[in-house]
Amino acid sequence: MVNTDYEHEKNWWNAKAQKEEIDSCDEQINRALRWREINKNLTPDIRNILEVGAATGVFSIPLAGMGYNMVHFDLSNEMIELARDKADRMKLSNISFQQGNSIDLSIYEDNSFDMVINMDGAISFCGVDAVKAIRESIRVAKHKVIMTVSNRGNMLLSLLKTNNKINPDKFIPAAYSMFNEGLWHTYQFSENAELVKGCTNDYLGPIKAFTIEELRSIFEDEGMRIDRLTSIGSLSNHCGKEFIDSIISNIKLFDEYIDLCDRYDKEICSDSIGSAQRAGIIIVASKL
Repeated sequence: MVNTDYEHEKNWWNAKAQKEEIDSCDEQINRALRWREINKNLTPDIRNILEVGAATGVFSIPLAGMGYNMVHFDLSNEMIELARDKADRMKLSNISFQQGNSIDLSIYEDNSFDMVINMDGAISFCGVDAVKAIRESIRVAKHKVIMTVSNRGNMLLSLLKTNNKINPDKFIPAAYSMFNEGLWHTYQFSENAELVKGCTNDYLGPIKAFTIEELRSIFEDEGMRIDRLTSIGSLSNHCGKEFIDSIISNIKLFDEYIDLCDRYDKEICSDSIGSAQRAGIIIVASKL
């Protein structure tokens, strides 16, 4: 598998910064579901929060606005500057910014933060180093970890849907790599570059996508109690883009639909494909 070049990745995320908060497909649904889980876990013992992979501050800035002491951590200096500008406009003094790599949080001691939030990019886009990033987030958490990661089922589905772009008579090697190991990289196989044309800089990766059982094993090995571990946003994926567009534009139905999506993930299909965009597995875990 191709190793992760973090300088290359930083430049790629910098190029994506201005478009980071432009939603496509069901991203708004996914974000609303993540907010629901964050809000549910903001118990009285949570005051200091680290968000790893905080990007342009979709979660960190509002949480600081709610009074929590926030550390906004990201690989991309461009993302951080956009978030810093937001914080300055809001005159927030309880948020600090740190540029760095999610696989190495050694500037923080064990149990430094009441809660650690790590939403997808700073895990999934570490590729072969993704488990290191997970363990670092767990290490610096005192009470709670909320994390989302790429869903292997959805990633495999996406690759199979685009297979015909390459070869309608043969399944591409990248599909088998995703199926067997949950790994993707633009430079992994010669055909992969064709699949990501039109993405930022015609590039996508590296990616590590997980199964629910794989994630469960990592957290349990670290001694964590798992409070929630399910797919997230699967109903929106099954409903399709046309339906989702109609829901997003319908203020009266949006919140009700979010409730249905949340119940679907918890009560009906807890191990499904997750949302079409953003991360498709969520885990909430407590340190014993």
